[in-house]
Amino acid sequence: MAQLMTIARPYAEAVFSLSMKADNLAAWSDQLANLATISQDDAMAAMISNPAYTADQVVTVFTDVMGDNLTEEGKNLLTAMADNKRLAALSDVSEVFETLKAEAENRVRATVVSARTTTVEQKKKLSAALNAKFDAEVEITYEEDASLVGGIKIKVGDWAIDGSAQSQLNKLGAAIAQ
Repeated sequence: MAQLMTIARPYAEAVFSLSMKADNLAAWSDQLANLATISQDDAMAAMISNPAYTADQVVTVFTDVMGDNLTEEGKNLLTAMADNKRLAALSDVSEVFETLKAEAENRVRATVVSARTTTVEQKKKLSAALNAKFDAEVEITYEEDASLVGGIKIKVGDWAIDGSAQSQLNKLGAAIAQ
């Protein structure tokens, strides 16, 4: 996964730069999301990884599926990625692009993982705290993970806090082991 993200970053940055100049971030966002969805289909993923198919054949399938929703620039991106055998990174390209888009729009994407369902009041407090911390509009995705036992994990880009009981117990176990 980390390797695909490293591969995806230059493509996403190039597309982001192009879309900023053309002032069409939303159109590229939709196009990349659609391409990522297509690339994750089991049959398409198998085709992408199968050396029996040429880059042109794979791009043709994407083009046929996307139809009029694929721009000429989008086709150029697909061709470049296919020629370099990088189509498996399309989902990561979309993800990196969305992060860059959010930063440009002064929005930040965060993930909050808690052991139990987060209440409305807790969501309001978390939202206010994260908005203040990052001085931006924070879009929060809430997830549940009962294995945390209690507490929460917050991840915003490279910044993360692990306030889960599971983490605290692991630290205590490590300290006792020494």
